Amino acid sequence: MKPSRSQQPEHAEELQFFIRIKHPSIDPAEITRLLDVEPEQTVAAGPNMSSAGVRRLHNETYWIARLPSIATADPSRHFRENLLEDFAPMLAKDELVGLIGASEHDALVLLRLKRFDAKQDFFDRINREGGSVTLIVDRGEPHQPVVLKRALQKLSALGIALEID
Repeated sequence: MKPSRSQQPEHAEELQFFIRIKHPSIDPAEITRLLDVEPEQTVAAGPNMSSAGVRRLHNETYWIARLPSIATADPSRHFRENLLEDFAPMLAKDELVGLIGASEHDALVLLRLKRFDAKQDFFDRINREGGSVTLIVDRGEPHQPVVLKRALQKLSALGIALEID
């Protein structure tokens, strides 16, 4: 396993988002290059040597990365004001309309998925070759409900499964 240079979350109780890819043979470096996201952890399929010198055989590649927080210009403003003002210039009209009525969780997922719009072919390849792509939502606080409705359609279109932890 290859640890990365990940940072600790600023607030442990905020939602955190991870993208995880499993595949029978792809090189983790290719995933990193194609997604342009630094992984938290990778394991390449095939024979590997652990840091303790133990030989292991992994039947699939495992790659996971924490998606960065969504920074807004003024954290004192209400969430909706931040979304509309800070992100409107980056979104197409239909995407912006989709965010207006979305729950905060939906909006957070949709904004994070935006970076993967151009990766549809790659995600299709992963799924077609027997792998999987999963968005993991870490709730932090175990009693905090996660309400997703609009993001499910986007996840499905991209071929990304959802896990809520």
